[in-house]
Amino acid sequence: MGDKTMDYKIIYHEQGKDSLFKMRHISKQLMFIYMHSDGGSIVCGEKTYFLKKGTLCFVGTGKYHYIMSDNPSNYDRSMLFVSADYFDKILEILSTNIMPYKLSSKAFVYAIIDEDERNKVEEIFKKIKEYEHDEIYGKWIVISCVIELLVFLNRYLCEIVSSTTEVVSRAIEYIIKNACREITIDEICFEMHMSKYHFCRQFRKTTGTTVMKYILKTRLIMAKNMILNENLSITEISNRCGFSSISYFSRVFKEENGISPLNYKKEMQV
Repeated sequence: MGDKTMDYKIIYHEQGKDSLFKMRHISKQLMFIYMHSDGGSIVCGEKTYFLKKGTLCFVGTGKYHYIMSDNPSNYDRSMLFVSADYFDKILEILSTNIMPYKLSSKAFVYAIIDEDERNKVEEIFKKIKEYEHDEIYGKWIVISCVIELLVFLNRYLCEIVSSTTEVVSRAIEYIIKNACREITIDEICFEMHMSKYHFCRQFRKTTGTTVMKYILKTRLIMAKNMILNENLSITEISNRCGFSSISYFSRVFKEENGISPLNYKKEMQV
């Protein structure tokens, strides 16, 4: 199956901020991502998926995606990168009946593993790491482990996405870049060259939420990250994240997190 260093790469229990944090990008290799920590989301194409502890994602090649972790410093994940050619060869080994859907190297699959089986998934990544430099057994360990991961994805499948809506994807990117200022639906529709009715309908259909709720969620994630990582006052953070007033910011922050931004800042500084 070729040089294993080109076929796959394992990152086991990587902690801290992602180097591509909130940067929309495409991976040259497909990825298995397993979450050891809670908090945050992955945006793939045009839809947001929450990254809870026990989340297992398959991100195929050609899939625009980015990570928004609630607390980048505590972000803890394991990742397996596999080349598309290597993965296709692994699929050839599998029986066509093992999956209820047609999986390809370009798909996105999202699953949440039951708590009592999460240690088994973690052991899969750990095993790959242990045999990472084994010239004799390494590639066969990867093959068996990828098959095990696919079985877990199949068992706990929440959603599979084989195609994306480019307009909504570009809209999300626009929101991320401009959420720090006042932004309207009309403005986004103008940039996307779509009517307000059709855009809002498509956005809700593909993301599961409204445009304004998505903007609010993005601003709250930005604010939380600023509280954790920047020495700014709550008023400065409110202004930089595009909130119309400090009172509104405090209210929606508490509704989302169960604590006021000021008290959250005090707790994080302890």
